[in-house]
Amino acid sequence: MSNKQSKKNENKKKQQQDYKQKHKSSFFSFGKIVFLSAILIGVASYYLYKALTTPPDLPKIDLNAYWGPYPMKINPDLSIRPYKIEFSDVMINDLKERLLHRRPFPPPLEDVGFTYGFNANFINRVLDYWKNKYNFKEREQFFNQYDHFVTNIQGLDVHYMHVKPNNILPDVEVVPLLLLHGWPGSIREFYEIIPKLIRPRVGQKFVFEIIAPSLPGYGFSQAPARPGLGAMEIAVVISNLMKRIGHEKYYIQAGDFGHYIGSIMSTLFPETVLGFHTNLPILLFHPLAHIYTWLGSFWPKLIVEPELESRMYPLSEKMSWLIEESGYLHLQASKPDTIGIALTDSPAGLAAYILEKFSTLTNPSYKNAGDGNLLAKYSLTNLLDNIMVYWSTNSMTTAMRLYAESFNKRTLSTRLDEIPTEVPTWGIKFKYELVFQPDCILKLKFKNYLHSTMVEDGGHFAAMENPEIMATDIFEAVNTFRQFHNVTSPQEIVDGNDKKAETIYDFTVKDIYGRDVKLEKYRGYVLLIVNVASQCGLTDTNYDQLNELHEKYAKNRDFKILAFPCNQFGGQEPGSAKDILKFIQERGVQFDVFAKIEVNGENTHPLWKFLKQTQSGTFGDFIKWNFSKFIVDKNGVPVERFGPNMNPLDLEPYLAKYW
Repeated sequence: MSNKQSKKNENKKKQQQDYKQKHKSSFFSFGKIVFLSAILIGVASYYLYKALTTPPDLPKIDLNAYWGPYPMKINPDLSIRPYKIEFSDVMINDLKERLLHRRPFPPPLEDVGFTYGFNANFINRVLDYWKNKYNFKEREQFFNQYDHFVTNIQGLDVHYMHVKPNNILPDVEVVPLLLLHGWPGSIREFYEIIPKLIRPRVGQKFVFEIIAPSLPGYGFSQAPARPGLGAMEIAVVISNLMKRIGHEKYYIQAGDFGHYIGSIMSTLFPETVLGFHTNLPILLFHPLAHIYTWLGSFWPKLIVEPELESRMYPLSEKMSWLIEESGYLHLQASKPDTIGIALTDSPAGLAAYILEKFSTLTNPSYKNAGDGNLLAKYSLTNLLDNIMVYWSTNSMTTAMRLYAESFNKRTLSTRLDEIPTEVPTWGIKFKYELVFQPDCILKLKFKNYLHSTMVEDGGHFAAMENPEIMATDIFEAVNTFRQFHNVTSPQEIVDGNDKKAETIYDFTVKDIYGRDVKLEKYRGYVLLIVNVASQCGLTDTNYDQLNELHEKYAKNRDFKILAFPCNQFGGQEPGSAKDILKFIQERGVQFDVFAKIEVNGENTHPLWKFLKQTQSGTFGDFIKWNFSKFIVDKNGVPVERFGPNMNPLDLEPYLAKYW
């Protein structure tokens, strides 16, 4: 081989080696980049997860901050003083003059209803009624049918209604209930519901004493003299008001801005608030709530039941509607005094601004009607009562400032929606409420969120629109709160004679919260009834598989699991109802759990007597151990029985026979 050829081969070999080395180097460089990127993504994900799931500390707040005018009085009057609502002749005459000499309004476009805002044709009818038919002195007496008081809290004269029940039997307990309104509502919202709350109800051993304050700056309560009185600060004022009245522990019912204030009170004062009932159960400022909502737009079943999906999705439609209807919030959170000047000077403007909300937020479809369908749910007199609270006290501007004080960097930095509370909470969700959130989102904050009542009607102003539904729900909620705080298990109450029973529908039991449950409610479902315990060697397997069975079939196969805690086998369910409730909440149990019972012996629960008589065991009727199981068909008849060693998932072929 010539030197020339040899040199050529050597160069070629060297080029190949250089290429391989370069390729190898590039490959390892790329691998390093991927590896380092994975590490960075992992670290970033970890810190993001920690940021989203680690609650902030409670904010530092001055519990005695002074909000009144300066100079401060050396010896302020801290007594509780009677108060009378008055519509003075001077105010009435001025109002009528303004209504009489109002300028003509531009006519509305054809067939627009309320879609452009309050319809000018209908506002004339409202204003004429206000001027000519609204009986000011009669309505003044109406407002004063309940006792009103004022007391100075942190420099502000705070007004409240105080309504106590009369002629109460000795065995009926009177419990305090704090009612919190929002904007554009007032204490007027509560006049229809109060009579229903101060009268005892059949089956309830308690009745309510009502405390309903006007929020500072609203109606008959004094407004602050300087900036900074937001929802958190008002929560402190109201807490101090309740102490002044003499209530160290109480229940709260709230909606609209009242919900936000009540939520904060539950967070700051969990030892004081015995239970929180809300008709606007939402988390506005929790980042995970927004992430859940967004993810649910792709897979709705991840977070919301199919039958409720339309209340939340399609997300684009809900967000468009929310943006359309929340313009007032942006205005009031940024420039409340600008719009306040207009509404303070014009009763027509005030009426249109408020009543438009009573139309659209009661039912979105009402905006298509020329009168906003306002009179479908309310009378003009009642609607004007609420407007009179703002007009007679000249408080529209000071009320709207609450938005500017609560939707700002200072307040949002407290991250109060992200701080968990253990206060038992109950929500009622009306179909046309401004925002809907499923329970899985609400439980991010309310760790003892016990129940949601779903209502297939109704909107934002629930106490005025549906006082009977609201009152019934409040009684049920507080009854549940009382059971939650009770250290003993409630005694079972059973309707029907177990010896004559033909189906399980003949029985009534108590659930884990102490409420009576007629098993008639399960008609048409295939049921798995099981006695459970929290400290048994079979607990983990059975609870995990019962949960899995529930997830697989509860929504698709008309299937329900009914679990009855029992302490008769090895003392493995020793806790109270509260202990059991905590246990099942920690395990994420979704199936129905009832109060602790006995399944053998003299005190055998009648339902379980019936189950054992209908489906005998191999070595006798008695229950042998924890996690014995009965299948009940869609007619309420027990059809099969299985021992503790039969795992729940092994029951799938047996259950399939009865779908």
